[in-house]
Amino acid sequence: MDRTTFWHLHDLISDDPTFYPSASGGRPQRPITYQLATFLCRVGAENALKTASIMAIAEGTVYLYTERVCMAFHRLRSRFLAWPGPVRRQQLSDAMNEWGFPGCIGIGDGSYIRLQDKPLRNPFAYYCRKKFHAVSYCYSTFLTRYDIHATCDHHAMFTSYEFDSRVFRNSHMWRNRAEYFNPHEYILVDKGKYSEP
Repeated sequence: MDRTTFWHLHDLISDDPTFYPSASGGRPQRPITYQLATFLCRVGAENALKTASIMAIAEGTVYLYTERVCMAFHRLRSRFLAWPGPVRRQQLSDAMNEWGFPGCIGIGDGSYIRLQDKPLRNPFAYYCRKKFHAVSYCYSTFLTRYDIHATCDHHAMFTSYEFDSRVFRNSHMWRNRAEYFNPHEYILVDKGKYSEP
């Protein structure tokens, strides 16, 4: 990651309440730059122990900083992830109609995020069919690389590995379809997804 991107990420989360003393019981925290650097090192394929060594902090602090930065990014999701409004959905439907799919507003699929470490709690729940520990998620793509909506649950939090159809059935999108789709609208999904009855 270059410096410009690092400082951009820093600026996005710098006002988050997670990083201020009242959020940590009144004790001053390390600078956000340090916590963000720890997070990036950890998610950039280093295990917690090596990250702790690189950053000269305790292993437990790596988990704490990673959680804080994740929470800060989590609170930003509504600024960057959004379901298309009625006008955009009509544009998408028109574009997909040219391909022979009238009313289709996107394409959905599932994927895995591979976990570097086996979870300590219920590790078997994260073991996927591809023979590694992972969390699964579903996403819907809307014709451009900028309109992507991740659907894990309404909190955008992962809980365990599950098949695509179960993740999709448990998603906020599926449980509240009327909020996302007009009666004639749909997204194309593969056989791993649960279809509308």
